[in-house]
Amino acid sequence: MAAEVRRHIEWLAPLKLNKDELLVFSACDSKYFEYAFTLVKSMEAFSPGFSFALHLINPTEEVCRRALDLHATLRHTRLAISREETNLAGLDADATRTYYACARFNQVKEILDQYSEAPVFSLDADSLIINPIDLNFSDKIDAEIVILQRNLKEDVPEHLSVAAGAIWFKPTEGVIHFLTRVSEEIDRRLANRELKWFDDQVIFGREMKASRRKIRFYNLKKKYADWEFSTSSIVWAGKGPRKESDMRFFLLQSMLSCNSKHRQLADALWSSLDAANGSLASDAIYPQKIACIRSQARRVSLYIPRLDLPWKRDSDSKNRPPLIPEDVLNLRLHWTEFAARLANALEREGIAVDVIELPAAEIDRDRVEASGSAHAFIPHRCRRDFADGRTPVTFYMQEFFRWVFIVDKAGWSAASSVYPLMLDNLPNSESDTLDVYRHRLFSGELGSKFGQTSEKSRAQLISEGSIPTKRTRSGLREARPFIFFPLQIPHDQSIKYFSPLEEADLLNKLVAWADSHSVAMVMKPHPANRKAMEPFRRHVNNQNIFWSEANVHDLIANATGVFTINSGVGFEALLHTKPVVTFGHVEYDCVSFRASHDNLDAAWSYCCDADATLLEGRYRRFINWFLDRHAVDMSRTAQATERLAEIAADLRSRLDTLESRSSLQ
Repeated sequence: MAAEVRRHIEWLAPLKLNKDELLVFSACDSKYFEYAFTLVKSMEAFSPGFSFALHLINPTEEVCRRALDLHATLRHTRLAISREETNLAGLDADATRTYYACARFNQVKEILDQYSEAPVFSLDADSLIINPIDLNFSDKIDAEIVILQRNLKEDVPEHLSVAAGAIWFKPTEGVIHFLTRVSEEIDRRLANRELKWFDDQVIFGREMKASRRKIRFYNLKKKYADWEFSTSSIVWAGKGPRKESDMRFFLLQSMLSCNSKHRQLADALWSSLDAANGSLASDAIYPQKIACIRSQARRVSLYIPRLDLPWKRDSDSKNRPPLIPEDVLNLRLHWTEFAARLANALEREGIAVDVIELPAAEIDRDRVEASGSAHAFIPHRCRRDFADGRTPVTFYMQEFFRWVFIVDKAGWSAASSVYPLMLDNLPNSESDTLDVYRHRLFSGELGSKFGQTSEKSRAQLISEGSIPTKRTRSGLREARPFIFFPLQIPHDQSIKYFSPLEEADLLNKLVAWADSHSVAMVMKPHPANRKAMEPFRRHVNNQNIFWSEANVHDLIANATGVFTINSGVGFEALLHTKPVVTFGHVEYDCVSFRASHDNLDAAWSYCCDADATLLEGRYRRFINWFLDRHAVDMSRTAQATERLAEIAADLRSRLDTLESRSSLQ
């Protein structure tokens, strides 16, 4: 029967959901599309993170275009769109409207039967979602269909026995069979041109009465079908003239509309009410709804890693965490300072910011999609380890120094959007940044990202055995030329994502080469994870391979060259004008010797023959670009302020573009 009158078109494929999710559904014709648009946008604004299926009945090409535009602009709602072409010739206005109300049952049956393991919550297109969906449609855990039943306490006319505007369906065989029978009766009446006003409720009510022994029907909680518009409800049902006569409903619906004139009118009306301090403006909750709509296109989430992670419990602590070391606390607090500076810059650009502090492991794509934000800033991650999704993200990371942060759409280090770098493509700069950092270095004010021992003279380092030595003819000991290899944490992201070599494999090759060529090499353990360093001690023989706990700057200053995978120590070595050899990928590899285990002879020759004057020119160009143009350097307030303002202005421009795309005419 259906094939004779209806042709269903799968336009944007239905969503595949599991049983623990929820699919919100609505069907409409072209005339009611504006209401359906508003319904979807209300879920995007006030209950982000859910999925929506929109079914269009005989849509015009203009409505099809608008539906696709809606799909493209949503950030926190997954939207599936289907359409049908149905012959409605010969039906009067009431019968046509009745079919539009009935079509939901045919499509929900298709969804439950073919596509979704999740429950479906069907809503009239002219409804609004005004609070987060809590999934508490009924207290009955065995419910299969939950609907507002008007005949529970008293007899009512058949066509009023149920209210079909909001219905929850569980995907069971019984429910699918029930909807099949409802759909068959609708198709029969449509084919015979027998549809009458209220037939959607009549057909559903009759089949419900006949199926009570087979299917568990329960009453829908009023918060999911509220036509009195309580601010604590979840769904406002726009029955009849109520959606125009109630100012609250009218304003919310108009502000979310796809019609720009409706939005402008509502915005002006709200502003006048707000200025007059009317009842709506003074309502404790309603202004928050308006503010949410107004700021939705310009509200971002800024995630920061929670600071209680540096301490861990152990068996000897008697369930009390150890004191957090001052150095670790200082390191972590720079993240908080950076987040505050970034949030301030964004809000100065008119972008509302939600600062969200969570354990790093809980900052994931699902959390971002459920936030309702137009954009998110993600710490300590990059495009390689953060799942794609609808909400655009920008990554930020502390890099090389405690006070230096990278903000980039793709990530940090070799994941950043600027990598790989070509030195000749970087601007020549008259900046004194390198000189400023060198002054800090040589005056002992620079410090390193991780805690270090006190700096010492070369004589002290020699006497303590902290650097390799050799005996002179006079019997004294003097420093021996050596490679400084700062150890990195083997499972760290910088090696996992940005190195073609495992650290252990590289060390095996490097140690064998150094021993065979009688070249001294000093390893220094990474101070952030001493346990992970212990396996590397086996290479130490105190003939060519040494272990040192000396200050990192002392080891750089006395080394012939620095070999590293991609450690931040390599960047510090640039300030010392030392030759740097890299085995992995990192921004500064554009001024390093790029090595592998196959060209170690050439790498060592590069260090021995390096011209300090030539190195300084190359290093100055890179460092000035990196610290002035690319990074946010909080140790230089003027630079940090200017750079953060650029980042905020760029985001504002992108958000403006998205907002203009969503302003459908």
